[in-house]
Amino acid sequence: MPERRLRKQSPLPFSGVLGDLSPMTPTAPLSALIEAWLAGDVTTLETGRRIDRQHRQGDDVPSLARDALTLLFPPFPGGEPDRAIVHLLVCALETPGFAGDVLTAVASRRALLEAVITLEPSDAVADIILRPGERVMLGTAGGRQALTDLLAGDPQPLIDWLDRTVLDADAFASTTNDVPLHDLNNLRDLINRLSQATEALSPGCARVMVADEWVAETTVAALGDDVPFADVARAIGETLLEQTAPILLWHATHELALVAEDDPELRNAVLRRCLVIADCEAGRCPAEAAAPLLAELGTRGAIRTLDALAPDLTSGSWRAINKKYLRRELADHWHDWRDEVQRWAASGNPNRALAAFDALLRAPAPETGAIAWFVDSSDPDIRATCRSRLGLEA
Repeated sequence: MPERRLRKQSPLPFSGVLGDLSPMTPTAPLSALIEAWLAGDVTTLETGRRIDRQHRQGDDVPSLARDALTLLFPPFPGGEPDRAIVHLLVCALETPGFAGDVLTAVASRRALLEAVITLEPSDAVADIILRPGERVMLGTAGGRQALTDLLAGDPQPLIDWLDRTVLDADAFASTTNDVPLHDLNNLRDLINRLSQATEALSPGCARVMVADEWVAETTVAALGDDVPFADVARAIGETLLEQTAPILLWHATHELALVAEDDPELRNAVLRRCLVIADCEAGRCPAEAAAPLLAELGTRGAIRTLDALAPDLTSGSWRAINKKYLRRELADHWHDWRDEVQRWAASGNPNRALAAFDALLRAPAPETGAIAWFVDSSDPDIRATCRSRLGLEA
């Protein structure tokens, strides 16, 4: 086998400022730029802009690792990439061929692999959500140790292990579902098994990442031209709607929003199930995803729905409704809502009253005296809550 061991490159000089790259090898400029970012010598935004400039000038050599780094460092303000993933992608950039492609694939799923490394190789959770290559890696003593070393920052044992396997890069880059689907019943069964495996993971970035991946993969699953896309979205969404993880309910809402417009019962089922769930995973909130569907009910229908669900809606649910629906409604249709807002100001539901109060404060031209409905409410809890919102004495 050819020698694939990583060798630490000596720092490469830049000509002039950091952006004037004079490559000594095809990967040297990008590697050096990312190393400078890791060392804190260049900002994330500047790194993204220089990568974009290099790409537009045609100075880069295409590779999976380079593509991944380009996505992590866009030429516009964004979040900070995970340093462990960036470090692994730099190693992948400097590792030619098959091993570099595998390191890139593993880097994109590092959070998930870190979450499942403690599971037994035969655990059904790992079996359903892992790629074929990942299953082999976690199912062998050498592969598990190599992955453990990689997660600790040393990718060389994994590169050596790959030299000894008969796997190829496709085994690490194939979809979660490597068994052909035949019909909607197969799809529902797959979604159910994937959902159960995903819910067994701890809440957090790994669960969100794996859910995002397989929902996207199964949404575009090929079931033949005779199966309409709407039927696929409905099969996925209805199965997800039976789950409990916030990220799965968030996805359920987005899938079913595509088909719920012409199905009032389905739309109502989404609202009943998801408006009451205000917990978030990675910023994904089911209540926020579902709230815009209220607009399809019209004013009277939305009011009836909110009144019916009011006993089960938490303060977080009302914040989501306020943010994604009520603010715009009160701004655009104030006269349709006026009597209801006045009723809510006097009712015994402080969370609902505060949502309407906050929405009213953001209306372009709130009615004179409408604020007084809340700060002078006959309900002491509503009065105290809204006066506190304005910094007034109770």
